[in-house]
Amino acid sequence: MQHFKYSLLWLLLLASTTISARSIPTINADKAHEAARQQVVWRDRVCPLATLANDFLESIYGKTSYKGLSSVQVLYGWHLRPDVWKDEPMILISDTNLRSQLGIEGEYAKFSELFDDTLSYRLNTLGADLPEKMRQMVRESVPAIELDEKVGMIILLTQGKLIVPRPETMEPLSSWRVETEILYNEIPMFAYFIIIGVVCGGFAVVRKLGILERR
Repeated sequence: MQHFKYSLLWLLLLASTTISARSIPTINADKAHEAARQQVVWRDRVCPLATLANDFLESIYGKTSYKGLSSVQVLYGWHLRPDVWKDEPMILISDTNLRSQLGIEGEYAKFSELFDDTLSYRLNTLGADLPEKMRQMVRESVPAIELDEKVGMIILLTQGKLIVPRPETMEPLSSWRVETEILYNEIPMFAYFIIIGVVCGGFAVVRKLGILERR
C-alpha cells in the first residue's frame, strides 16, 4: 500500500520547540505579488507559481486564502517555516467519522495533530483496535486517502520537491499569458457566469435592435 508512509521524515520538524505568542511567518504582499509570476512546472505544464499555490491551498484548506494571506504567501510560509505552520489548523477534514477516529476537534486539523506523542503518523495506526480486514477498509477509505494526499503535498513542499522551476528546455509563457492566468485564478467562478450572462444579454439586445432597424 503506497499511502501512510510518512513518519521518520518529520522527527526533527515535529520535535521543534513551540513558539509562544507566535505570528505566522511568510513573505510580504509585495514579494508575493512578484513571486506569483515565477514560471514553474505544475501538472505537466508551465504555469505561474500562483496557479500552483492556489491548487495547493485549495487542496489543503478548501479555500485560496488563509487568515488574510494569499495562497503564494501560504506556500512560501510552509516552505520557509514548517516548524511554525505545522501548528496552524488548516488541513480540512470534512468527514466527521475520520475526525472522530483521529480525535480532531473542528473541521480543520493541524499538521502536528496527525502525529502522536511518539511522532508516529496517526493514519498508520488508524483503526488499530479493529480486525485486520476492517482496519484496512478504514485506512483505505476515501476520506483517509484524501487526508494522506494533503499531508503528502505539504511534505513535498517542505522538502523542496513540489515547486519545480521551468527548465530552459520548456517554452516560457508570455507575460500576457501569465497575467491572464493569474486574473483567471483570482476571479470567483460565479463572476464568470455573470460576465457570460452580460455578454450574451448584450448580443441579444444588439441583435434585437438590428431586427427592429431592418423593419
